[in-house]
Amino acid sequence: MPPFHLAPQPPLPFAAAEDYSRTALALSAGPWDHVAEHRDIRFGSEPWQVLDIFTPDWAGPDSHLDVLVFFHGGGWTNGYKEWCGFMAPALAAHGVVLVAATHRLVPGIRYPVFITDALAAIAATAGLVQDYGGNPQRLFLGGHSAGGHVAAMCALRRDLWPGFGLSERQLKGACPISGILDLHQEAPAPGSLEARVYEAVLARPEDDRDASPLNWLRAGTLPLFLSWGERDSERVRRSNIQARDILQSLPGLALFREYPEDHFGTHLALKDPHHDWYAAFNAFRKTLI
Repeated sequence: MPPFHLAPQPPLPFAAAEDYSRTALALSAGPWDHVAEHRDIRFGSEPWQVLDIFTPDWAGPDSHLDVLVFFHGGGWTNGYKEWCGFMAPALAAHGVVLVAATHRLVPGIRYPVFITDALAAIAATAGLVQDYGGNPQRLFLGGHSAGGHVAAMCALRRDLWPGFGLSERQLKGACPISGILDLHQEAPAPGSLEARVYEAVLARPEDDRDASPLNWLRAGTLPLFLSWGERDSERVRRSNIQARDILQSLPGLALFREYPEDHFGTHLALKDPHHDWYAAFNAFRKTLI
């Protein structure tokens, strides 16, 4: 097990999630050649107010590198920023700073607290990342699974940005990976992950549409790069395809990729620095001025 000091969390709901957690933690242990690690940087007094910054080892305050703020998955009930560090070597090789951030988890809180927590992490990144070589005017948002939901909501809820001192001058685009883009479900099966959203994640059942990125797409968005897996969960595939169809009918930049992996594989596959996702992300970010 990597030498992380991880707070206890509830058991993950199935074996594939446990396997993902073990693999992501092992891959994220570091160290890596050509990557400088700055772990456990606090941006507030609460235990959840912490993030990791990974930079190319040559970066300095005048480097002005693009920044990817990435949120972990875990169904809003579980997850660690330490699931995300393994992306650092590939991003550093492309001159991108990776910020792996966390937020408070259910059941201690409910929606929308994890969204406002994430916005606070993004605002903190904007305030400090230049010291590590990042450009606070070039922030991109990303995340896997529930973290993809968090990233998408932060990108789409422009009405919340001013409260955190954020603006379009800083936020350039969002890149959810296997993001859960639709929380609305008619009559979810008892015991299902969809039912758990209503029982534990949402403050009120009627918040399901407000909490769904799918329902904010027409409000005016940051450019979006959506990716998901051919063998992803049905909910993830369906909501990303619906989002693709909506975005293709709207003006503005949107990019889509479907990869061959399953839900957890779409993230773990990024251990390969030559994975197409990195080339697509580079093309996406370089298009945005």
